[in-house]
Amino acid sequence: MARLLAAIAVFLSVAVSAYSQEKVVVKGVITSAEDGLPLIGAAVLDEKGNGVVSDLDGNYSFEALPGSELTFTCIGYNDLKRTVPEKGGVIDVVMTAEALNLEDAVVIAYGVRKKGTVAGSVATVKSEKLEDTPVPAFDQALQGQVAGLTVLSSSGEPSQSATMTIRGTNSINSGTAPLYILDGVAISASDFNTINPADIESMSVLKDASSTSIYGARASNGVIVITTRRGRDTSKASISFKTQLGVSSIAHGNWDLMNTAERILYEKETGMSDGQNYEYLSTIDVNWLDAVFNDAALLQSYELSLSGASDRTNYYVSGSYYNQQGIAPGSSFGRYSFRANFEQTISPSVRIGVNTMFNYQDIEQADEGSYTLVTPISAARFMLPYWDPYKSDGSLASINDGSWRGQGQNPLEWIANNPLRYRKYKALAMAFAEADLMKNLVFRSQMSADYSHTAGFGQSFPSYAPNQGEGTAQRSSNDILNLQISNTLTYRFSVGGLHDFTLMLGQEGENYHSEGFSVTGKGQTNDYLTDIAFATRVTSWSSVSDSDYSRLSFFGRGEYNLSDKYYFEASLRSDASSRFGANSRWGTFGAVGFMWNLRNEPFAAPARGWLSNAQLSFSSGTSGNSTIPNYEHLELIGGNGDYVGDGAMAPVQPGNENLSWESCWTSNLGLHAGFWNRLNVDFELYAKLTTDMLMAVPLSYAQSNGFGYRWENVGKMVNAGAEINLAATLVSTESLSWDINFNAGYNFNRITELYNGVNEYENANTNTKLVVGHPLGEFYMNRFAGVNPANGDALWYDRDGNITNQLRDSDRVLLGKSYHAPWQGGFGTSLRWKRLTLSAQMSFVAGRYMVNNDRYFDESNGRFATYNQSSRLLERWKQPGDVTDIPRHGVFTEFDSRLLEDASFMRLKNLMIGYSFPKVRLYAQAQNLFTLTGFSGLDPEGASNIYAAQYPMSRQFTFGLEFKF
Repeated sequence: MARLLAAIAVFLSVAVSAYSQEKVVVKGVITSAEDGLPLIGAAVLDEKGNGVVSDLDGNYSFEALPGSELTFTCIGYNDLKRTVPEKGGVIDVVMTAEALNLEDAVVIAYGVRKKGTVAGSVATVKSEKLEDTPVPAFDQALQGQVAGLTVLSSSGEPSQSATMTIRGTNSINSGTAPLYILDGVAISASDFNTINPADIESMSVLKDASSTSIYGARASNGVIVITTRRGRDTSKASISFKTQLGVSSIAHGNWDLMNTAERILYEKETGMSDGQNYEYLSTIDVNWLDAVFNDAALLQSYELSLSGASDRTNYYVSGSYYNQQGIAPGSSFGRYSFRANFEQTISPSVRIGVNTMFNYQDIEQADEGSYTLVTPISAARFMLPYWDPYKSDGSLASINDGSWRGQGQNPLEWIANNPLRYRKYKALAMAFAEADLMKNLVFRSQMSADYSHTAGFGQSFPSYAPNQGEGTAQRSSNDILNLQISNTLTYRFSVGGLHDFTLMLGQEGENYHSEGFSVTGKGQTNDYLTDIAFATRVTSWSSVSDSDYSRLSFFGRGEYNLSDKYYFEASLRSDASSRFGANSRWGTFGAVGFMWNLRNEPFAAPARGWLSNAQLSFSSGTSGNSTIPNYEHLELIGGNGDYVGDGAMAPVQPGNENLSWESCWTSNLGLHAGFWNRLNVDFELYAKLTTDMLMAVPLSYAQSNGFGYRWENVGKMVNAGAEINLAATLVSTESLSWDINFNAGYNFNRITELYNGVNEYENANTNTKLVVGHPLGEFYMNRFAGVNPANGDALWYDRDGNITNQLRDSDRVLLGKSYHAPWQGGFGTSLRWKRLTLSAQMSFVAGRYMVNNDRYFDESNGRFATYNQSSRLLERWKQPGDVTDIPRHGVFTEFDSRLLEDASFMRLKNLMIGYSFPKVRLYAQAQNLFTLTGFSGLDPEGASNIYAAQYPMSRQFTFGLEFKF
């Protein structure tokens, strides 16, 4: 007991002594190791998070307990720790700047910034999100990754690119795609599949005026900046070999067409059974979805790269082969690609570099988007289930030997005898030189040449009976050369260690040229000689006239940083485009931006222990759009006229010399917060106003001299919305980490003005209508009201909402539904336990509608009864009292609201599990593993207003192996 009391006494003595220990004063100067200047706003914190901030001269004074530890921290500098002496005193601190590593780098227009110092709205996608995804191009891997970026594919054909929009659709007839910049060079969406995703270091999505306006004429729809890899490791050369092998099948696939038993029942009920041998036909039951689409299409890729760096050189060289069989017959994609990036410091003030890419593609494309009885994607819906496309030995049933028993032709045999292939050759080279003209003044000149050649070759073999012994050969050739040059002068300087300035002036030019031709020859008599050279006659010849486009630009940008707390940006750009007449060729665009770093304010010092980021940003400005055909401002004549049987010259285009730039004014308000270095929240509001829209304005033929339209600058449109991005690290230890992410964007779109006082205009053959006060792409249709249970008639609502059995064009109304999705986003998780990793990423699109054109044929209710039909027709109205939404047989399906479907979907975009050894990584993944949707077609994903015989997206299962040395 005595010992216990003695221990308690000692403990209390020590505690009282510590409590009563007096604080001492510590003071000093905080300076930068880079230039020796004082650091303003640097924080000095004790172990409890209490602290002060250095003044304008870098001085600080602080009371702390002797022996305690102080932390010195400043944005852009490495933290330092110092122990408080027993009697206090002077502690002068020299802080070193943080290196700008890849995780902190944000690629913006004409430069790189440190994360947290950008006033504009920029989202970055790093290489790990792209490099292992089993897709031919990076676009599909972006789906669901960035708030405000909508990525949709109207085709699952391997060589086709996706459609991207940033923060809504800004124009009616002009281009709506973002500007794509690859290593400083503008490229088109058709070039996506020429880029090996494994060669991409990072991608920056520039969304607001402050970040895009410097691109001026091309940036009204946002900008996506793609940066390829460089050598980083200065200790040794790094060699990487990666291979993937997998299979593909249909990603979704709602299929409700009749099987043989259902088809026979339907034919008997509708009086189509005359002459049918149902005893024999009932022995055949073909699911044409399985017959046409491959459920194990092979996918393979091989990549080899070499990279390294020294104090004067960095390099990255890669070669790859990618091959993907399409899930539909007659489609495949093969690519051989080579990339070499090289940078060299040739003197202390001069640096040079070159990026080159060479690419060869072999493409076979399936016919999609049109309804025929011979192309497999559409024919799969028309073929009856008792028509077997194969013989008993597994070979194709042929019309040549009579083994094909169906009507018309076997679509699988037709595609085999009518192949269409393309070969594409791509070369892109960019070279730059960078020189320090004086201290902090850098001049950079960059030139690029982008060349592509595409050759098409189509055949129809004479041995195929429907060709009646005569072959056909088609050849086409297209060449594109795009030359670009840019020169920039950048000056950085600091005043008193308090004010940091960056000024840039630049000039840019572009010259685009394309040309091509196609020729068709017939009369070949041998399958092996089915080429143009062996044709007996040329049946068509067309030459694509040379098409040229040029652009000249001058621009400037100023950046100002006050004490790492206040960031200001301003940019101005002037562009001239050959697409406009001399009257209106030049356009000027500008923007301003501001970012306030609240965390560096003195009042935030006590919160720095848990508040890792706090920024408020605002930007506003304009950018332009000139994405129209190259010569629309000119009045043109052509030589394809006909005058009483003789060739003639005739006007072919109305022209408009006053045609000028479409302009988009964008404002953005952003809040960015981080907590405990574990949770990051980004919330942004934006508003965009498009004016002087480039539109092919419809005119009467009399008013337009027989053309029916004229390109003009008309109308206004607004887009406004909100975006949120959340990223959290739930667990972070040496052996276990768990991260989650979520992003979502909402866009509100309205047309506020059309043209010539017109408030509404119907888009012919689209079931949509442009109306002031309504969104772009809103559907305009008759409203289906169901079926009269007394007699099986189809019913509709008239314009006033009354029910009628008369379908009248005058009763069509706006339905409040658009094919442009207002909602998009994604969420995912990443889990690591020691060397085992597991990740998943979901994407979603909501509020989007499409007309399912397939149902017009499948549920025709008698109009196309000789083709296979949906099994839903067995539930049609048959007798008085039946309650159903399908009228009686013979009351045909019309283009009304029953065909309009909600195309919202949620898709598990990627699921991956991997295990890493010291130099080897093994992984398995699934792409598009499952899809949740109410859409009844094969695939809810699409970018247009209508779903018609579409090539569906594929689901891939792949296994990967990666070696690093």
